[in-house]
Amino acid sequence: MKKGIFLPLVVAILAAIVYAMIVSSAEKKLNASKNIKQVFVPVRDIKEREVIKRDFIKPVPVPAAYLQKDAFTYTTDADFKAIENAVARIQIPKGNQISKYAITSLSPEAGLSSKIPVQMRGFIINVPIATASMIKPDDNIDVLLTFEAVMKSGTRQKVTVTLLQNVKVLGVGSDLGQGLDAKAANAMKSKEEDAAAYSDSSALSLALSPRDAQYLALAQSEGDVSVILRSHGDVTNYLMEIATFEKLFQ
Repeated sequence: MKKGIFLPLVVAILAAIVYAMIVSSAEKKLNASKNIKQVFVPVRDIKEREVIKRDFIKPVPVPAAYLQKDAFTYTTDADFKAIENAVARIQIPKGNQISKYAITSLSPEAGLSSKIPVQMRGFIINVPIATASMIKPDDNIDVLLTFEAVMKSGTRQKVTVTLLQNVKVLGVGSDLGQGLDAKAANAMKSKEEDAAAYSDSSALSLALSPRDAQYLALAQSEGDVSVILRSHGDVTNYLMEIATFEKLFQ
């Protein structure tokens, strides 16, 4: 074969190989772009031990090749339940994929502090089990105080005052409103029933301002504290008079 023919032939073969490689690479990229997954990412930074609400996250498309290990994927709106009301183990920056390692279920193990609103305090009181069984997390209650007061006549008489109104319940016993499945709910119920065999009271976790927390602590040392349940949506603070036996029988 003549040299003048051989050289163009080699160049043509090399060009064909390069072209084939370029086409193959383009096909791989095209196939990768077609294999898209929807993953959950925060719309803002999620703080460590913060309870994750639905509006904190959104699904976004990413190529499957960039899907992180154990990342939560989105197919239907039901997939939100896997993350909603969970607690962040670590800070999750905005836009990062949310992995199973980064969150844990809302439970006493995650800590009550994750549910306490900013500038509020978590106050725990004991109430009769029968009362606690009728109250659920996120209910609103009023707190009453019954104590012995010295009346104007100089006599001592028991009175009841409404000490606090419209108080948010954070948790009842170990139930922090985590939305347990049937198996976990039954296990928690069984555990609390076992504990109830040794006690006639249950813990109620309340969200209070620092000032109200001080007054409730003082009230507990002065008399009997009880709670009453409010209707959902009723957030009015009513003007309540002191209840006395004199007024009761007038």
